[in-house]
Amino acid sequence: MKKLPFNADRKKLLISLVVLLIGILAYTSLIDKVFQKTFLRKLDAAGNEYFDDAMTRAVYTFAVVRGLNGLISVIQGTDVAISPAGIGVQLAVGEVLDPVNDLIERFSLIMLLSTTSLGIQKILLEMGVWFGFKILLSLSMLILLVGIWTSHIFPKLNLMPVGYKLLFISLVIRFCIPAVALISENIYTLFLEKQYTESLKSLEKVNQEIKDADIIDEDGKTPKDDPGYWDALRKMYKDTKDAIDLRGKIMFLKDKISDYAKYIINLMIVFLLQTVIIPLCVLWGLIRLAAYIGGRPQPVPEKQTQYISNS
Repeated sequence: MKKLPFNADRKKLLISLVVLLIGILAYTSLIDKVFQKTFLRKLDAAGNEYFDDAMTRAVYTFAVVRGLNGLISVIQGTDVAISPAGIGVQLAVGEVLDPVNDLIERFSLIMLLSTTSLGIQKILLEMGVWFGFKILLSLSMLILLVGIWTSHIFPKLNLMPVGYKLLFISLVIRFCIPAVALISENIYTLFLEKQYTESLKSLEKVNQEIKDADIIDEDGKTPKDDPGYWDALRKMYKDTKDAIDLRGKIMFLKDKISDYAKYIINLMIVFLLQTVIIPLCVLWGLIRLAAYIGGRPQPVPEKQTQYISNS
């Protein structure tokens, strides 16, 4: 029994040395270099690769959509004048494109939100090494070290649970963003990649089809001064034929626009899930887990309590 305090002190001393060593390694960033020789290096590399690829996809998709939006904006407000059978008709082509143009405007806002979210997550990934390990982990080790030697002096002021909670939070911050990236990439590959590829190809195709519709070039055709009877008849026939062709082009374009609207909505779903909803859900789950673990009292082994009290 007399050796008990000595054993308790020796145990506390060994634990203190381990805690102190971890704290020094964390503060000097050496512990992260050690982890980089394990699976953590691949996890960080996968996270960086995911954010780079996702940002490239988002920027490219945003450029395609803005190009389509610019093309529609040029066509909008254009009135095409034709004169079948000598009767003037005004066709507001832009009215056909109003619904999809409004949808593209909203999609542009979603893409801006997605690229911003990806940029923030990438910054947090880089900050996780510094803030998670160097700051919080070293601070948690310091609190644990103080708690080991002061718990018997100030039993009501037990710093051990605080140190454990801070230790857990530091690990969450360090591994949270890479975990979010890994989960998001797997979900994208399994469920969203095909939908994204098909929808993007459809949007690229609609750009070309709107250009090929050649609607605006129909303007500016006026009859000759004092045409003859046969010239007037030919002109009347040509104008009537042009009116029918133009209406056909507009109806074709309207049908295509209706079809492509669903692809824009598909892209909205893909980017909202991948860059906003899934990361927020994972973060929420980790925060709830941290709150659950942090709210539970840390059990202190009975033997350890006896050692501390006897010492």
